Amino acid sequence: MLDESLYRRRVEYVQRYLRDEDVDFALLTPSPNFQYLTGIETEMRERLVALIIQQEGEPKIISPSFEVNNHSNLSWIKDFAGWEEDEDPYKMVFDCLHSKSQEYHATFDNSLPMGIFWTLERVSGGFTKTTSLSPLINKMRIKKTDAELELMKKAGHIIEDAVTKAFNSAHLGITEIELKQIIDNEIIHAGATPTFAAVQFGENSAIPHYGAGNRKLVKQDIVLMDCGCAFGGYNTDMTRVGVVGEPTEDQEKVYSIVLAAEEAAIKKLEPGIQCGSADGIARRIIEDAGYGQYFTHRLGHGIGLEVHEPPYLVRGNSNPLEVGMTHSVEPGIYLEGLFGIRIEDLVCIKEDVVEVITYMPKDLILIEG
Repeated sequence: MLDESLYRRRVEYVQRYLRDEDVDFALLTPSPNFQYLTGIETEMRERLVALIIQQEGEPKIISPSFEVNNHSNLSWIKDFAGWEEDEDPYKMVFDCLHSKSQEYHATFDNSLPMGIFWTLERVSGGFTKTTSLSPLINKMRIKKTDAELELMKKAGHIIEDAVTKAFNSAHLGITEIELKQIIDNEIIHAGATPTFAAVQFGENSAIPHYGAGNRKLVKQDIVLMDCGCAFGGYNTDMTRVGVVGEPTEDQEKVYSIVLAAEEAAIKKLEPGIQCGSADGIARRIIEDAGYGQYFTHRLGHGIGLEVHEPPYLVRGNSNPLEVGMTHSVEPGIYLEGLFGIRIEDLVCIKEDVVEVITYMPKDLILIEG
């Protein structure tokens, strides 16, 4: 978990918003934004767990009594209200507000389940006004602190080691799912959490969001690995490509085009460049080579507590990149039924340099076959 002072500053920022907008309270349930404010990484289940922030005072977490000990060990927050199985936690929410008013202006995170919202609305007697807190927190999250960046760098080194081990373990006859398991095991051994591992052989590599199946590795297969893990709650995401035996002329050609597009985009990134313009840098190289129709997705996505979060480097997005933003750069060419090539790295935008925070070499990896 990050330093308590960082979490406290985040909550104080929310409280200033509540005062400025005359909002009575903010309520968040388990989600990335909940984790951002509490330090607790947990899933939303059927029992209510909720963070309550008012204009003044300490934040409070409502939790099933049997989970209070576990949640309190994961959070900097000290004020917990536990509810028993025969109690109504939704009534407890309003008891915790210590307000004589029965008219509330409340703000919620966009990930709040509708069932919880409807129950809160019923118990409260109806809110006078409701707003979304997500734009405020997203604005905070989009720029990473040095402490957050260090966690992402650690995750970057872990995924490098795991993917390297997988490529070194690849052999004829191994299946995609078996190679994926090697990656997951290495991540767990390093003390991180596996989040995803797309391991794609041959024609499957031309499917951008394919996962891993029982396809066996054969000669001249392209092997594409798009993998990530989380360390301390913060994610990494990297894609590398290999080939079994000597690459064909087409495989080498497409790989060189994608690599040129990725490297050109990274080289020209800087504060102030529009997200759509960054996409265009890589896209023009691929289009000029005659493969524009085969680059079927955006150039990149932000990353942090979530694998995909703002900023999105996509055509038409005029938002500028700013210092502290972290995002992927991942051009690709996908030839349906044959093979696909994607090369992906993560970068952090700095004042005078773009720092790459994935570390594995980008040469086409040769696998014995």
